[in-house]
Amino acid sequence: MPSVDEKFPPRDTAAYRRILAAAEESFGTLGFQKTSVVEIADAAQVSKPLVYRYFESKEHLYEVVVRRLVESWNEELVVELSRSKEDGVAEALRGMHRSSLEFARRSPVLRGILANERRLLLASYSNVIGRIVGTLRGQIAECLQAGVDRDEVRLDLPVATMADAVTEIHVGYVARIVSGTEKPNAERSALDAFECLLFGICTSEPGRTTQPTKAARQRRKRSR
Repeated sequence: MPSVDEKFPPRDTAAYRRILAAAEESFGTLGFQKTSVVEIADAAQVSKPLVYRYFESKEHLYEVVVRRLVESWNEELVVELSRSKEDGVAEALRGMHRSSLEFARRSPVLRGILANERRLLLASYSNVIGRIVGTLRGQIAECLQAGVDRDEVRLDLPVATMADAVTEIHVGYVARIVSGTEKPNAERSALDAFECLLFGICTSEPGRTTQPTKAARQRRKRSR
């Protein structure tokens, strides 16, 4: 079984990009089973043999499409987290959450792929998604640790625990929206739920008066 990486060079050609764009559209609209390599080749204006120069099979092509979409999603979140850190931890995490919801909203192809192929995706590509979620969790943990150091984040809970909670809530709500299982006003509910989580984590938001306890301060000193 080939890896999710493209197998045959050269990769970055005009034809290669057209194949990926056509495959993304076809898989998102029709689903994996109903999409054929011939249809992808026709839409990309290339021959079927050329498709197989780049990809060993339809499954391999599907893996590459899914990986690239999810990686693009993750890259946007990491950029948003880094860009918003100067505004404080709460705003950085809000920016990440809003950016992810917006990505899901404007990516009908990704939404279609996950809605149509959720079982196949979970069975075959859990490692891809797991690695990406792990990377995101690491970025969230770094953001929270910076907040701890600036007394913006509560000290009586381990950063790892808070990072797990933020990641789980974020990924859970976005997955529901992306997969097409959302209910009316799901995006509003996702934002409200995230605000509840931030209220429990952050100490320096407007109107917050929570101060770190003596024991919590000692715990932070020991962790340095």
